[in-house]
Amino acid sequence: MLHTLLPTILVLGLAGCGEAPAAKLAPAARPATAPPPAEPGNLENAVLVSVDGLRSDALLALQPEALPGFTRLLGGSATLNARCDPDYSITLPNHTSMITGRPVLGPEGHGWILNDEAPKDATLHKNKGQYLASLFDVAHDRGWHTALLAGKPKFALYDQSYDAQNGAPDEVAPDDGRDKLDSYVFSEKTAEIGDGVVRELGDGSRKSVVFVHFAITDLTAHASGWDLTPNSKYLAALAQVDVQLSKILSAIDATPRLAGHTAIVLTADHGGGAPFKSHDKNKMWVDYIIPFVVWTGDGHKAELYALNPSTRKDPSLSNPATDALGLPPVRNGEAGNVVLQLLGLPAIPGSTLDARQDLVVR
Repeated sequence: MLHTLLPTILVLGLAGCGEAPAAKLAPAARPATAPPPAEPGNLENAVLVSVDGLRSDALLALQPEALPGFTRLLGGSATLNARCDPDYSITLPNHTSMITGRPVLGPEGHGWILNDEAPKDATLHKNKGQYLASLFDVAHDRGWHTALLAGKPKFALYDQSYDAQNGAPDEVAPDDGRDKLDSYVFSEKTAEIGDGVVRELGDGSRKSVVFVHFAITDLTAHASGWDLTPNSKYLAALAQVDVQLSKILSAIDATPRLAGHTAIVLTADHGGGAPFKSHDKNKMWVDYIIPFVVWTGDGHKAELYALNPSTRKDPSLSNPATDALGLPPVRNGEAGNVVLQLLGLPAIPGSTLDARQDLVVR
């Protein structure tokens, strides 16, 4: 529904937040050099992309040709009306949801509410009082190469939580060890993050799950505001992320063992703009409406809510509570289990977000 709501909202009233009327995103055209469509069951690699602070309407503020990477990904199964966690619209709690498949609060929640760099001895498990399995556990224990590339140093929390000391024993033969992250990279340079994804995917000879976090959108917006007016610094930062997405897509296209065998799931931890240079008003739509995109290169374009009428409900402009009655919206915390589902792997133990892996994406 938001693909029709957002342009109207932008025209009618969100100018108070500094936005300009936006152009509706056109369908993405497949490039002439695109690989053959992927066949179900052929996916062996996945890239989970988090664009920090990406408001959905930012993808409507530029013409499609200005964002060729995003436009191509939006040619898959997508919605621009997904949600971050209903209680916290900040970075670490939402990324922890993506990794664990759990909301922040509640008995089954992961419980991590801090948003600063954690002490070097801190882990998600100590904070919760029990081991919290992750996307990395499931993939690594079944022989996948795992990597996390992040644009903020506080993501070291995840490397600490799933290292050789704090990761759980591998109970799936053969034993691949307790260190669930084969590679962890922090870099402040956006291009280095994009290059790192290409490096981790390699030539496709090993199966890989790569989680990549682009920070430049959030960092720029905190300095200059979530400004959607033409030539804003925020939209310029978004274009820099698009360059990296295009680089990753080109590498996949050019590598026979990746083309047709690699999925990309893209979402965000939160939006932003309430207040103008922040995102801590979790009851304001600009802070909680985000995209959720699933691309497999199969050429099939669909709206996720249309694909899932019996399990998910488009929430219009609301952000339902985790325990609200009725069908839930698509949330960013489902991303980890969607990745595993695409690869034919089981859901994250203890997860509740897409724990049944019933979000239809193809």
